[in-house]
Amino acid sequence: MKIRTFSRLGFCAVAAIMVLSACGSSSDSTVAPDESATETTVADTTPPKSSVTVVAIVNVTGIGAGSGPFIPAVIDAWVTFINSKGGLNGHPVEVDVQDTKGDAAVSQSIIEAGIAKNPVLWLLDDPFTESAMAASLGATGIPVMGLGYAPAVWGGYIASMKYPCDPTPKSAFPCALPNAFPLSTTFGAVVESVAFVAKDQGATKVVFAACAEADSCSAAAPVFSVQAKALGLADAGLTKVSSSAADYNAECLGWIEAKVDFINMGVDGFAAGKIMTNCLEQGYKGLFSASQGSVAGSILTGPDIVGALNGFPWWVDDAPVVEYRAAMEAAGVAKEGYENPTATGMWAAMQMFAKAQSAMSDTPTAAEALANMYTITAETLGGLVSPTTWTLGELAPARACWWNYTLKAGVLVNPLGGLAHQCNPAE
Repeated sequence: MKIRTFSRLGFCAVAAIMVLSACGSSSDSTVAPDESATETTVADTTPPKSSVTVVAIVNVTGIGAGSGPFIPAVIDAWVTFINSKGGLNGHPVEVDVQDTKGDAAVSQSIIEAGIAKNPVLWLLDDPFTESAMAASLGATGIPVMGLGYAPAVWGGYIASMKYPCDPTPKSAFPCALPNAFPLSTTFGAVVESVAFVAKDQGATKVVFAACAEADSCSAAAPVFSVQAKALGLADAGLTKVSSSAADYNAECLGWIEAKVDFINMGVDGFAAGKIMTNCLEQGYKGLFSASQGSVAGSILTGPDIVGALNGFPWWVDDAPVVEYRAAMEAAGVAKEGYENPTATGMWAAMQMFAKAQSAMSDTPTAAEALANMYTITAETLGGLVSPTTWTLGELAPARACWWNYTLKAGVLVNPLGGLAHQCNPAE
């Protein structure tokens, strides 16, 4: 399935969820003369600045897509929003959304075809294929933004092990791509955050239920284990679960027998919802945790959960979040589509890209867009991200911060308040 969606300055109709249609505008306009007037007014036919292209590489329909089916509509809503404000220094933005289907070969073909479109940005959201894309994306020299977990793309730092990424090609934990600019929580902190939540919630024994389909899921288990033990928690280890399993009854019974009282669910939101339902049916009395991109779908209307988010909380009333919700609602994006950290993480990435490109020249190129990224200094986007500085000649630093949340009796709360975040190590 190929999804093509773009918006031009002030003219694009927002696509419906999962069924996107192209829209455009003509730069020509004709005004009929007013025969009753003494003078004829000629319409201004001066074209706008040239449009710029972003290629979005998203797992929309593949296994483990999670919130992926909604992301094209979220992207399109942002395009309408930013173009209504003048685009990137007068350049209308067009976004070409491509569905990886969770397939590494498809992802590679998208990159190859995308280069010919002269994009100024790769916008990435596919944890299942991002590692396979790393070398190809890095070779293009085009800025990479979005969100994900693979150190080969986004870098990372494991604070609990004092283990930084290693820039050597043979490293098992490579650094970020030189053209990648992560904003959402990166590997290390994205895992460690859940152990801090477990400790804060009074848990005593934890288990990590990780998706079986992506290596990045199970690779997190040793990090979670080390951090949990450092905080004084007993660890029941890793359980791999398939996102497409009919049920998780056997796994639930095993965790109950092991006296687990905190289940860390490293799966997509829809599988997490099924795990909670099955475990409650089997008599589980402990806590559930869905974190990062898993906080979506049916789990938001199900049992009580706790955890951490890699994108800003969408329910708080800080001004930039109110603006985000207004843009989504104006575009007709369903709440299920934008009430998740994948959507908020993508919005923050696109907003930061716009911030970096605020002085884009009349003849933009990918090389210029890359250079403009280094104009970002101590930027927070009003709290949508932790303080961000990118320095020319240096790899983008790991993102070691996250937003805590609790969902109890259907009410979402950030225990720290508003857009306040937590980091490891503490800021």
